[in-house]
Amino acid sequence: MRPTRLVVAAVLLSVSASLAWSQSVSAPAAVSALPEPYTRDEFPSWAHGLRRFEIVSLGAFPIILFYTRFAFDLKRYADNGFEGEFVPWPFKNENSYEPSDAEQWRSVLTAAGVSVAFGALDAFLVWRVRLE
Repeated sequence: MRPTRLVVAAVLLSVSASLAWSQSVSAPAAVSALPEPYTRDEFPSWAHGLRRFEIVSLGAFPIILFYTRFAFDLKRYADNGFEGEFVPWPFKNENSYEPSDAEQWRSVLTAAGVSVAFGALDAFLVWRVRLE
């Protein structure tokens, strides 16, 4: 007896849901749920330049960090007489030298500075092209 009641309840529920759905569909739809796109003159040109500077600087950071750490490894290797304990990254093993926290921070801050300089160089070149 119970399965019959469940089937009847499921049929009534689906019928009432379909009626409710058809009523809500017939209502006028909203124009768009998405916001309007920005126009070209909505932001000042310096804001576009600042955003480009940010994108270039942050985009260059991981690549510059990789090369900075590699350069620091090469310098350490040369400063220690090319000993096997100080070989640079691709040749490191479990017995290789591990840089201290201060050396790690120095490489990250150096990479951040070079990234900002890279973004500034890009901003200068774009500014110069706009002047011409």
